[in-house]
Amino acid sequence: MLGSVLYIAAHPDDENTRLLTYFANGELLRTGYMSLTRGDGGQNLIGDEQGTELGLIRTQELLSARRIDGAEQFFSRAYDFGFSKSSDEALRFWNHDKILSDVVWVIRNFQPDVIITRFPGDARAGHGHHAASSILAKEAFAAAADSTMFPEQFKYGVKPWQAKRILWNTFNFGNVNTTSDDQFKMEVGAYNTLLGKSYGEIASLSRSRHRSQGFGSAAQRGEAYEYFELLDGSPVKNNLFDGVDTTWQRIGAANVEQQVDAIIKNFQFEHPENAVAALVGLYKSIEQLPDGYWKHKKLEEVKQLLVECCGIYAEATTNNEFGVQQQKFNVRFVVNKRLNTNVTLKDIKLLAFDSVLNTNLATNTNLSFSRNFMVEDNMPVSQPYWLEYGIDSIGSFTVKNQTLIGKAQNDAAYPASFTFSINGTDITIDKPVQYRFVNPARGELYEPFMVINPLSIAVRPSVVLTNIKQNNVALKNDNVYAQVKSYIEAPHSKLKLFFVQDNDSVFIKDTTVDLEYNQTYDFSFSLSKYYNKQKGEPSVAVEVNINNQPESYNGDLHSIQYEHIPYIHYYATDKIHVINEEVKTVGKRIGYIPGAGDKLPQSLQQMGYEVKMLSPNDFTTSNLKQFDAVITGVRAYNINEWLNEKYGVLMNYIKNGGNLIVQYNTNNQIGTVKANIGPYNFTISRTRVTEEISPVHILLPNNPALNYPNKITSADFNNWIQERSTYHAEQFDKHYQAPLGMHDVNEPESNGGLIIAKYGKGNFVYAGIVFFRELPAGVNGAYRLMANLIALPKGQ
Repeated sequence: MLGSVLYIAAHPDDENTRLLTYFANGELLRTGYMSLTRGDGGQNLIGDEQGTELGLIRTQELLSARRIDGAEQFFSRAYDFGFSKSSDEALRFWNHDKILSDVVWVIRNFQPDVIITRFPGDARAGHGHHAASSILAKEAFAAAADSTMFPEQFKYGVKPWQAKRILWNTFNFGNVNTTSDDQFKMEVGAYNTLLGKSYGEIASLSRSRHRSQGFGSAAQRGEAYEYFELLDGSPVKNNLFDGVDTTWQRIGAANVEQQVDAIIKNFQFEHPENAVAALVGLYKSIEQLPDGYWKHKKLEEVKQLLVECCGIYAEATTNNEFGVQQQKFNVRFVVNKRLNTNVTLKDIKLLAFDSVLNTNLATNTNLSFSRNFMVEDNMPVSQPYWLEYGIDSIGSFTVKNQTLIGKAQNDAAYPASFTFSINGTDITIDKPVQYRFVNPARGELYEPFMVINPLSIAVRPSVVLTNIKQNNVALKNDNVYAQVKSYIEAPHSKLKLFFVQDNDSVFIKDTTVDLEYNQTYDFSFSLSKYYNKQKGEPSVAVEVNINNQPESYNGDLHSIQYEHIPYIHYYATDKIHVINEEVKTVGKRIGYIPGAGDKLPQSLQQMGYEVKMLSPNDFTTSNLKQFDAVITGVRAYNINEWLNEKYGVLMNYIKNGGNLIVQYNTNNQIGTVKANIGPYNFTISRTRVTEEISPVHILLPNNPALNYPNKITSADFNNWIQERSTYHAEQFDKHYQAPLGMHDVNEPESNGGLIIAKYGKGNFVYAGIVFFRELPAGVNGAYRLMANLIALPKGQ
């Protein structure tokens, strides 16, 4: 099959997984999915990671999905800046021409015969990013074939490419049905007897890898149709590949097609080794073809078939979790030829190591040995390439290496090359050096092996409020803690800490220590001693002097670990967000009900509150009396069904003088709210205000939430990030007051972002306002408003 299809949409989870599965496993097409963003601006169901951290998670979830459904994964440089209601906004933030060039680059490299978009380029897409992805795909369909468009790409080996057609894969989502009987349709729900599953069953496994979005899916069986509307190119009559030659005739290789047919006809599932001689002959025939796209793709496919039919297993692993500059790491090479074939291991190469072996491999016998390697000084650390230079303004990553654009992730830090001679024909396969270990609970695990700096420096807290008055008493709250972690052994090393602001460094303190691997060294200092209000956000750097050779480092090695994806490690310089404006607080103790994951508890602690995380056993009337307020994490009612059982206890808590603050919940595929939430009825809508600069109107200026202990004005809504609010309340009982109104451009105003009701001696609050984003980002007005909600007056 010499055919390819590229599916294009905006986010992780936008892809039609069933269709990708059908193309890759049913039609055996080279199948790709290009997600313009990495999903950075979404919400996280499994942890507290947001922004680029969430994008790293969703990148790996997409790759995990592709390993199941058989498609390949690509990205553009577009940053997911959050929900957008217009394609104009998305294209403006992303930089239209920049992201168009990325789509053109992927098309010219992938050379799809057919391009498919998930969404239309208008309001039916339901999201500005969705519509923009369709607009860019359609423009790129023409631009990729135009030699005057982005000609700077040609020096990297690509050429203009004209796909046969571009189509929109129409859909029927909820209340929006864009399918119709006059569209081309195809059945994709068949049962694959070789795989033992239908394409819907495979797709459900793939889609369920999107765990951070709560997209666990039930298996789909039975007849299923997909619908398509032509956007540009040749019309469709019989199938999506009308007019495309997907046979070997496409490159004038009828003899190769005959060889392939013979290999398939004679293949024995119990003895794949019997196909090796014919596969070697096929490999030689393809080698003799003129250079071209399909020649190289098919050589790689046949090479993989040879490895599998010979039963060749090869790996290069290390027991070092990281490679550290100027430090050694050990690599163990293992090769096993598990079937009775004629295979010689000619050599193994890694860095300068070139082992000429010329060993005839015995059947099902391990050949293994180990070698030590040194990480050179000039070996760069393993930073995800799209994070290396950060985000350009608000909407896209800066990537300076053209050849990296489109790639899902970095190549392995160290690839090992194994050359085998199979029936006298040499083939070389690359295997990444991986960190291998045994987890007592999960068994043998392989994780990426990456290069890191000798030292990592973490700074906490990320937000410092320097002007807090708690119960009218000023708090001294400007201590900063720096933790240096060592990944080397170096006795008698001098560590120096520097306060960095606008590239100016001020010495803080130094100490001489015996550095040990995986040990941490703690420092603290007063922020006010070094902080200059006229300069930008500060950070902290560490200098280590070993053998009179000083080196400076300012990045913290962040690690993200979930069982369903590979470990993620990346560097970020920890910035300190300083809030100098006065924040008054009332009360002392807060009970926090964890939700889907957010960093609000840390922010509350910075405000001077004592925060206790609550479990189901903590919900007794006598226990809750100790808290000035109880706050629920985001989506707490979506994921904690036990909250339904605690409704009575929580209502008694409010009635007796407590304040219950509920952050947003959803009514969508992640889960409907089954529990009662407030003392009076309200519903949760899909209304959200996505423009973080949209005006906020004070509707009830005398409401306590806007006056005590902090006077809230329009200035408190300056410098917010990403959005104002999400999942507003609506149809709420007359007992509720709604002190704020807000809306996006060209939309009606909503007062459901914040509703408050007196109940007994206490208060209930539902907040669609995105405190979970604003507080960790250091937005002072959000701190002041949260302090007021905690301090809502009590008593009849």
